Parts: sequence; C-alpha cells; structure tokens
Amino acid sequence: MNFLERGLNWSTLAYIVFVCLAAATSFLLALFAGRVTSAKDTELKALQSTSAEAVAHAHAGAARANAQAEMAHKEKRRLEADMAHANLHHEQLRRENLELQMAVEKERIARLRLEEQLGSRHLGAAQRQTIRAELAGFQGQKLSIVTLPGDPEIAAFAGEIKATLEAAGMVVTMAPALVFGRPQPGIAFEVGMGRRQLATALAKAFVDAGVVSGAISATEQDDADSLEITVGPKP
Repeated sequence: MNFLERGLNWSTLAYIVFVCLAAATSFLLALFAGRVTSAKDTELKALQSTSAEAVAHAHAGAARANAQAEMAHKEKRRLEADMAHANLHHEQLRRENLELQMAVEKERIARLRLEEQLGSRHLGAAQRQTIRAELAGFQGQKLSIVTLPGDPEIAAFAGEIKATLEAAGMVVTMAPALVFGRPQPGIAFEVGMGRRQLATALAKAFVDAGVVSGAISATEQDDADSLEITVGPKP
C-alpha cells in the first residue's frame, strides 16, 4: 500500500513537473515568437520607411529633372528667339550694306561720267594696240586729220590719234580748219570714193578700241583719193 502511494506521488509530481515544463516551454516559445514577430515588424517598418524615403527621393529627383527640363526648354526657346533676332538683324544689316554699296556704285558711276564729260580724251595703250593691229594691212596709206583751232583738248587728242596711225605705218598730216556754225562733236570722216576700204577699216578699229561708242558719220568728197578725219569736241 505504501508502495502504491509512493508511486502515485511520484507520478503526480512528475506530471506537475511536466506541466510546469510545458508551461515554461510554451511561455518561452511565446516570448521567442513575440520577439521574432517584433523583429520582423521592426524590420518591415524599417523596410517600409526606407522604401518610402526611396520613393520620396525618386519623386524629388523626378521633380528636379522636370524642373531642369523645363528650364532647358525655356533656355532653348530663348536661344532660338535670340538667334532669330540675330538673323533678322543680320539680314537688315545685309540689306542696308547692299543699299549702301549700290549708292556708292551709283555715285562712282556718276563721278566717272562727270569726269569723262569734263576730262580730256586719251588713247590708252590697249586702244593703241587694237588700232595698230587692225590697220596693219594699210601701211603707206595717206590721210589727214582736221582739228578745230583754239581747243587744246581737241589738239591733244588728235595728236594721239595721229601718232597711233603713224605707228601703224600710215602717212598722216594734221592741220586746223575753220568751221562755220556749231562744230560736230566726236569724230567724222570725209571720204573719197577710192578710200572707202580704208575708211571702213578705220571706223571699225576706232569702234573696237573704244575711241567712239557708236557709228562714225561720213560724207563723200569729190576727190576720190581724199580721206580726212575730223576731230571735234567731246560728245
């Protein structure tokens, strides 16, 4: 009987110890699970906080990028406007410069025309060469140059024509002649019937050399062998 009571007591004691151990184990497990859950919650909150910060940072970066893009777009439009204004100003300056050049050219042409009207006539080297070349086949031909007395410009210009024709091999005489009425300007010919070929060659040489700008008037003389070049005042 004592043995059974002792066995029962030990069984009861073992059960109580087991229950205590189970309770302690459950408590420890609950405590550990709570700590694990708390750690997970803390980690999750930290992750959520980091994600929120990253999202906020990304939004802020996107906002800055948009602002910079807008500023860049505004700067591009400003530069385009400045370039358009510069091009317009450049075109205006180009037109003004062109107008100025045209005005200067017109003034130069007017001055040259005035100088040509007021200045003396001369034969340049190229003109002399042209005349000599075109009259090379008429060496030994005779002709005369008639000038108006009392006009130094006519005398000088006629002298240059005489020297050029002599250089071409012709025999040239020069003498003043009295003219009644208003003298004919420029150069005129008096040609006999037998001298028409030379007169035609002379007229062509004078035109080709630029001595005259148009046709040379010619009248026929009774003397078939006569050829006179009359040098009048400037046209």
